[in-house]
Amino acid sequence: MSHQVLITFDIDENKVAENAEKEAGRQIAKAVTESVFGTGYSAEKTMKQYVRDQIEEMIKSHKDEIIQKAVETVVENLHRTKAVREKLEEELK
Repeated sequence: MSHQVLITFDIDENKVAENAEKEAGRQIAKAVTESVFGTGYSAEKTMKQYVRDQIEEMIKSHKDEIIQKAVETVVENLHRTKAVREKLEEELK
């Protein structure tokens, strides 16, 4: 006795290509980080320290801009508050 089974697959080629690209990117990123930082707990620790160092260097090189923008933001936000406006009006009188 023989039986025939018909199986149909509906594959979205775009989705397959998208998933393949994501997986390839993930594997490439993993290979690069492992070749630069190694593997295991110490590699993760080294990578985190590297990122911190890079961020710290970026912040140091833009310190004046960061301070200026922070001051502008604080002044702008304080100016909007009712308590600050009332205090300024009081001091100006």
